[in-house]
Amino acid sequence: MICEGALRSRVPLRIAYVLQRFPRLSETFILREMCGLREHGVELCIFPLLPNRAKPVENDARELLAYTRYTSLLSWEVAKAQAYFLWHLPGNYIRTLARTVWQAHREPSLLLVALALFPKSVCLARQMQSLQIEHIHAHYVWTAAIAAGIASDLLGITFTIHIHAFDLFESNQHDVRLRLQHASKIITVSKFNADYINKLLPGTDSEVVHCGVDTERFLPRAKRKSDGPITILSVGRLIEKKGHKYLIDACKLLANRGIHFRCQIVGAGPLRRSLQARIDRHKLQGTIALLGPLGQDRILELNQHSDIFALACVVSKNGDRDGLPVAMIEAMACGVPVVATPVTGIPELIEDGNNGLLASERDANSLACALERLIMDESLRKQMGQKARQAILEEFTIRDNTARLVATFRQLARDLQPAAA
Repeated sequence: MICEGALRSRVPLRIAYVLQRFPRLSETFILREMCGLREHGVELCIFPLLPNRAKPVENDARELLAYTRYTSLLSWEVAKAQAYFLWHLPGNYIRTLARTVWQAHREPSLLLVALALFPKSVCLARQMQSLQIEHIHAHYVWTAAIAAGIASDLLGITFTIHIHAFDLFESNQHDVRLRLQHASKIITVSKFNADYINKLLPGTDSEVVHCGVDTERFLPRAKRKSDGPITILSVGRLIEKKGHKYLIDACKLLANRGIHFRCQIVGAGPLRRSLQARIDRHKLQGTIALLGPLGQDRILELNQHSDIFALACVVSKNGDRDGLPVAMIEAMACGVPVVATPVTGIPELIEDGNNGLLASERDANSLACALERLIMDESLRKQMGQKARQAILEEFTIRDNTARLVATFRQLARDLQPAAA
């Protein structure tokens, strides 16, 4: 006889993912997560709040477009959804609107966005109801979390928030606390974040689920080149918290020491002009290249042809910081030794002197010394690269981490009452 628990685990779980946009080139980790959930048998439906702007679209994202429901901000369908809930659940509708205002009232710009998205969020709830969604998941404690909370309130089903970095540290902390309190469970990417959340909201039991990578795809290259300059790769948006200017300054110090290398920086962002000006000022145009935004296939290729990965993360002036950079995880999966800084959750990934090197934050000389150590020691690069790969295999595989998410979602949804009629 099959026990009830075993039978329930075989029943497909219907999950709604609420995202700000989909697909999004900078959020391939979410794409990877959703593909992993589907491999575990989850029936997934994706609800983007804003139109798609991603070009080019990854192959995996193209497949998921069939499970994505785009809804206009204003339409007859949106109007009908308001009428439906106002007629059937008027008190719940008003309380949900009031909660939405309360959760964002200290951030005027976010409040305006939340109010503009409220009718659409109600419409998403109606769509989820027709699809018999059992649980809602949102990435970032920002607009997606607000929309997920609206749908959860209207339908009486559970929802989770997956917290990363800017959404936790850069937003108004009082409003973040209100949104966290509303969630059925909080999931985050590092122990550092979990400890921070517990201080913000004492007694909160956040679950740490790392962003995973496909370790059967992100593989070390069979044999690295032995000739030509050492290649340093950095992948991250061109924004303050990625610390690219310190990497550029470190490269200047290396060049001054007569070290031959090249550096490639992948990413787009508002600091591109100032970073290029810094490269020009240091006369490093032939050494450092800003490659712009690239797709996953190209980034994988660059990782497999690089000798060192570097990301000089910092806490930015407005408090924003990285949670645990996915680009770093991908490089380590490819067996590339990493030089980074001990910001937020990075020391949970990089054990200094074992599977990578940690340089001081905002310290170009410390960064240059760490890079020089790896550049000058091929055996150390190989040793640290192997240990880096092993660290990812132990805690950061997409299959294991999505299995944990499925177990969490199923646990939350198993005693779920039927959605509102």
